[in-house]
Amino acid sequence: MQWNHPANETYFGFHGYSLMWLILIIGLSFFGLTMFKRYRLIRLGKPDPRFSDLGRRVMALLMDGILQRRQPRYLLAGIPHILIFWGFLIFGLHSIDLIVGGLRHGDTLPFMDGFFGAAYNSLKDIFQLVVLAACIVAVYQRAVVRPKRYQDSHHFEAYLVLGLIAFLMLSDIFYGGSKLFSENTGPGFLIAAQVSKSILSATSPESAKIINQLSYWLHILCFFFFLNLLPMSKHFHIITALPNVFFKNLLPGTIKPPQWNTQDIEQLDEAGAETFNDFTWKHILDFYSCTECGRCTDNCPANAVGKPLSPKKITMEIRDFGYKHSSLFKTNALTNGIILGEVVQDEAFWSCTTCGACEQECPVFIEHIDKIVELRRRRVLMDSAFPPEIEQIYRNMEIYGDAWGTGPALRADWTRGLSVKTAQSTGNIDVLYWVGCAGSFDSRSQQVAVSFIKILQKAGVNYATLGLEEHCCGDYARRTGNEYLFQVLAKKNIEILHKYDISKIVVACPHGYNTIKNEYPQLGGHFEVVHATEFILGLINGGRLPLFKELKKIIAYHDPCYLGRHNGIYEIPRKIISSIPGASIVEAERHKDKSFCCGAGGGHFWMKSSGTRINDARTAQLLEKSPEMLTTGCPYCLIMLDDGIESREMKGQVLVKDIIEVIADLI
Repeated sequence: MQWNHPANETYFGFHGYSLMWLILIIGLSFFGLTMFKRYRLIRLGKPDPRFSDLGRRVMALLMDGILQRRQPRYLLAGIPHILIFWGFLIFGLHSIDLIVGGLRHGDTLPFMDGFFGAAYNSLKDIFQLVVLAACIVAVYQRAVVRPKRYQDSHHFEAYLVLGLIAFLMLSDIFYGGSKLFSENTGPGFLIAAQVSKSILSATSPESAKIINQLSYWLHILCFFFFLNLLPMSKHFHIITALPNVFFKNLLPGTIKPPQWNTQDIEQLDEAGAETFNDFTWKHILDFYSCTECGRCTDNCPANAVGKPLSPKKITMEIRDFGYKHSSLFKTNALTNGIILGEVVQDEAFWSCTTCGACEQECPVFIEHIDKIVELRRRRVLMDSAFPPEIEQIYRNMEIYGDAWGTGPALRADWTRGLSVKTAQSTGNIDVLYWVGCAGSFDSRSQQVAVSFIKILQKAGVNYATLGLEEHCCGDYARRTGNEYLFQVLAKKNIEILHKYDISKIVVACPHGYNTIKNEYPQLGGHFEVVHATEFILGLINGGRLPLFKELKKIIAYHDPCYLGRHNGIYEIPRKIISSIPGASIVEAERHKDKSFCCGAGGGHFWMKSSGTRINDARTAQLLEKSPEMLTTGCPYCLIMLDDGIESREMKGQVLVKDIIEVIADLI
């Protein structure tokens, strides 16, 4: 007993073969029209070069796209997602084969016969059961566990898609089982099909044949319905996620220039994002790729303390605005429709500390910080609308070259009595010590600068500073949206560094480190830049900085965002602490790439904060492990943690020191 292929049957006088062609033409036509609308939207975006270093991009596609190595960071949600994704990759070929079979009167793809076909069908059959189980776990996660990060998501759509996925699996399982019912054998070791065959064994051959035909056509209809649903829903990421991973930013920590076709802000008539088409095509691809998993918002320190910032919500609302105001042939509403202040509120994007926690967690590598900075640029450069306390900081940087407003004449006052060499008075040097504004002007950070000089002199390093010629690196200006001021400062610094033929720079501040290393090259400043912790570990390992004194302290290390997440330096500070005789390190629950921001980044060191402060929340996290000392590798983090300890009236009970100070005290 062997039945005809369902496409070779006649239904109400209509041949199945013709029906398959009709479904295919209608399904692909609607899909093509919707994809054309999405293509028109992405074409509105500004240029963004993303085709460099193809080898790294292919590797990223494999590791972060196919293997999805970020998903297990949320185990209960991540593992089912990986299984569903892999199941889709495997199962997709089978659905195509079923469609081709309908178009070819039952003949399958040629390579589906023989050993490959048997192996593939065995794997596909196993994954059908795996995907079904993963769908059940995903529904349980949403309906029972209900994590807070799923708020503001399209819940009905999520359940619909999970239902469609499960239906695709079940319809094919019963199609395969009914085929086994008639043929008694099949290509491969078919577990799922055998299960459905045993269920069908209680039915009559006529009923089994009806199930065979019904399951086939329902599977085909479900496949095309699902295909057309994707570009109209949040599950568009099923199509766009892999390209988005491929085109990800290969230089974490960098902010894109206002426009890629010119790096010079003075050549632009306008800057920043106000409308949908002010974003780049990659930003728009980001909007398409959001999975609404909420990991970004779940890890946002501003959101955690009650600030009105949700990276997920910003992405969703701009995406939905784009969908709402676009049609097949018109996009005028998008060109003229205002996003800034209408779709995204100023209070939200000014709450961002640019810590990168959102981007670190995103499984599809959405770049939230770039978009937030673009919104800030529009407000600062075009509208002159920004938090009032920033105005004085900008003025200080413009007039004096530093945020403190102290002036260049006093920049080297901290060096009195230290015999600190400068590039102006010294010939060839091995390394330039970039002191930074905090180290030059803040009384607490000056202690760190003095400690670093002590280390350099003890190790016999041939160093110098820029002295009075050093200016603010510009990190604060760029991340608060004042690109013009950033470029003025950066170009001035680059010119001075080139004047003294500086090649290697050591920086104690992660913000200056990140800016000079990763962003000065955009303006022609190419230097070898190392952080002070990297330099110190090299001195220790090279025997130039032996540590003999003991420090019997339990130490909790706080990872600065611009040293850790943005530049991947996690182990070096911990190796330094581990090299200290008698010291032991304890880790806060949130550490390394899951660390919690101190609250100073993105310009917030100088901004007023209402409600719960981020630095207070971070200090509380670090104190949970009862350390005797808090240490870090950033002057701003140091000040914020010092303030957090003081606000808890624990001054003197728990020491707060930069790792540079810790080492300087031991030599």
